[in-house]
Amino acid sequence: MSGFISDLGWIFCGFILDKAKPLQTQTLFRFGIFTLDASEHRLWRNNEPIQLKPKQFELLHYLASNAGRVSTKNDILDAVWPDTYVEETTLARNVSWLRKLLEADGDGRQLIETVPKIGYRFTSEVSNINNDAHLIVEEQSVQYFRTEETIVHTPTATRRFSPVFVSILVGVAFTLFAVTGFSIYRNSFATPGDSLTPKQRALIAANSGRNVIKFGSVVNLQNRYPNDGSYLDAWGAVWSKSEFKQVPTESMFVSTHIEPNRDNGSGSWEIVSANGKAYGDQLVVGDRVHLKNMYPDGGYLDACGWTEHLKVFEKFVDQTGAVFTTRSQDRDNGTGIWTIRSSNSEDGTPIFEGDSIAIENSYFINDKGKNRVSGFLTVAGKVSDIPSFSEYNGSKLVFTKTKSYDEPIPDNWTITLSKTFPE
Repeated sequence: MSGFISDLGWIFCGFILDKAKPLQTQTLFRFGIFTLDASEHRLWRNNEPIQLKPKQFELLHYLASNAGRVSTKNDILDAVWPDTYVEETTLARNVSWLRKLLEADGDGRQLIETVPKIGYRFTSEVSNINNDAHLIVEEQSVQYFRTEETIVHTPTATRRFSPVFVSILVGVAFTLFAVTGFSIYRNSFATPGDSLTPKQRALIAANSGRNVIKFGSVVNLQNRYPNDGSYLDAWGAVWSKSEFKQVPTESMFVSTHIEPNRDNGSGSWEIVSANGKAYGDQLVVGDRVHLKNMYPDGGYLDACGWTEHLKVFEKFVDQTGAVFTTRSQDRDNGTGIWTIRSSNSEDGTPIFEGDSIAIENSYFINDKGKNRVSGFLTVAGKVSDIPSFSEYNGSKLVFTKTKSYDEPIPDNWTITLSKTFPE
């Protein structure tokens, strides 16, 4: 009910507080049986909507905008993935997806042509259409309490309201402001626990002697490898070693160390939300997170390329992905997003200090949780197995490793609050 009242409040605000001003008209691109709506980020096959991922849409938009000419791979990467290092294989994979989506263009032609060693050409004839008659949108600036938002909508016919109706409308609006204002005031003093479910509250009460792990907590992650007990740690600049020139966006190497905080926060990791939760919210099984290293400019934990492509890891081809830190929270399609898993607790279960968890990389995991690619954070071998790492007295090398769905989830990391960065 409160959500309905709030929605009504914004509708009344839109009518009362500001006037509309025209924005740029919407642009449509038509090619074959397809229509690409640039402002709505939608693609249609005749009257059927087609679902595209954001980067797929941006790639198609770029190619359609440059139809008929050759677009180099570098030009495309700069336009679709600006300020982000992305391998050419990512571009090729997205082009392949688009080709499959565009197969039914009616005449059997390949709409995206590969130009060997150069790039791609969009071969279909594209019509750029400005449909001013019914695609003009309006922008309204709405002022309420402490913030300002922009509402974009399709205008309806202008109406004139009677003075009595306007008076009633104003009265209702002020009532809604009062109710909403009280809600904002009350919620501003709410604690994170106020959003928990009864089941979560009961679990917290049953564990009242244990610290809860929250978004914003700085933690140590201790590996449970037998007779090891070392901690996830970041160290050294990747760019300083020529063996790793294939991974120029990475910041630091990641291994484990016997000390929880070897150097200035290198073993401490801040839990940052990757699914829209607020700082202070309880961390639960199933949450998607970024792990930010607390060493100055330490970067974010990231799965960066397959071990088979890095000769330095030739002894570890049974592992799936190499792990570094990167400057970006999520460098490529989920490589910097990690899902908290558990073999014996269902999604939504609160996590407490001392719990054992699994940490799964989200690269290429779809919304149904299938198609695991990068796998779970794990350790393998010794740091001393790599001659390039001789100056670092770490314990174990860190990788990701894929597990099939019939294998148990490996609860192989114990999570504890960092004593170096107390809350």
